[in-house]
Parts: sequence; C-alpha cells; structure tokens
Amino acid sequence: MAQSSADPYSEFLKWRQSNSYSGLNWQQQIEKYSAKLKADGLEAAELKRTLYVITARDEGTYYDNVYKKGPKFDTTPNRLLVEAVKNRTAGRALDVDMGQGRNAVYLAKNGWQVTGFDVSKAGLDEAQRLAKLARVNIQTILASDEEFNFGVEKWDLIAILYPLEKGSVYRVKQALKTGGLVVVECAHKEAGNQAFEFETNELLKIFEGFRILKYEDTVAMHDWARKEMRMVRLIAEKQ
Repeated sequence: MAQSSADPYSEFLKWRQSNSYSGLNWQQQIEKYSAKLKADGLEAAELKRTLYVITARDEGTYYDNVYKKGPKFDTTPNRLLVEAVKNRTAGRALDVDMGQGRNAVYLAKNGWQVTGFDVSKAGLDEAQRLAKLARVNIQTILASDEEFNFGVEKWDLIAILYPLEKGSVYRVKQALKTGGLVVVECAHKEAGNQAFEFETNELLKIFEGFRILKYEDTVAMHDWARKEMRMVRLIAEKQ
C-alpha cells in the first residue's frame, strides 16, 4: 500500500518540473498527477487528501502575490475577535488561515500564546515581521488545514476569520478545550456562492451543543472585499 509524502506539494512540484508539465493548465497537471499516484497504488481516501493539499498549497502562491503587492483589505484586528476576547483570560490561541497576522499579533499583544497557519509563505513572513515590530512572539506554520494538526483539547481560542476553506470548523469541537471560544466570521453563501461560505444557520448547526454567545446573519462590511455584503458571525463557547 503506497503512502502519501509528508509534503505532498513539494513532491508534486518536483514531479511537474522533472516531467516538463509546467506548460499544461492546472486541471491537466492534476489529472496526470492523479493518474500517476493511482498507478503508484495510493488508496482513494489518501489520494483525495493529497490532491486537496496540493490544490490548497498552490492557492497559497496566488496569495503570495496578493500580500507582496500590499494589502487592500482591512489590516486592523477583526472587530468580532476583539469583542470576543475582551475581559477574557489569555491562553493558547489558534489563528486559522492567518494571512499577514493582523489578528495573531493583536492576540499576542494581549497576552495570548498564538499559533497560526496559512498556505501563503509571504503572508507568514509578514506576520513574523509585524510580530517583531510589536515585540511579541507568534508561531507560524506553512500548511493547509488538512496538513495542520489541530490536536485534542489543546486551544483556549480558535479564530476562523475569512477562511479559505470550510474544513477547520469541523475540527473545532475536538481541538478546543472545555470553556474555550471559537470565533467565526465569513460571507454568507448568498454573497459569493463560494465553497467556503456558509448557508443560513449552518454555523449554528455545526456548533450545536456549544453555548452561543453571539450569532449574526446581517449585512455588514467585509474585511477583505471592503464593501457591504451579507455576513455570518459567531462567538461560541465549548461546554
């Protein structure tokens, strides 16, 4: 039984370069690589995971360019997060899809021990630069949500703010300590019909059994798009 590489994206890049497939479009590359992995004996579930990781990490190269050009999005700490941690005892925090670290640095400045992950190396580099300017320490990890180990009852706070994916919300229940907070903000599915956006009351269903401290389904300013659209926001505590 074949096993996937510890770093599937690096292996994919080596394969693409050695076979001169860079001239093919993305879908053609993925189809050829998928056929190669199947021929190598990779099982269906692991093949699906490997292709997911490769696609997510490749998306990170797009965001590398976004971050290098300078931010057009809101670089101040997310207002929902600021509200959620006000008067809260600092502990261990996880910043999902952390980007350039605006929220991680804010948390660290307020005493939190922060770990963040993202698929963009440029974003993580900027997060570390900002942390040094603020004279705080944060841990940054280059990974997709599928690669990152969320752990079990590890975090006092998990922030999922404008995620690039939807998988992380399903890892919160196991990863969060009892009494810990999860903070989620994202556009409603109605706004852009993107795979990572949420349907009406979907977050309430996902976090059933949590103590819901705040839930909003409203028209508000989107931190990234910098325009008003239908948004969903949640602060919930694990019971």
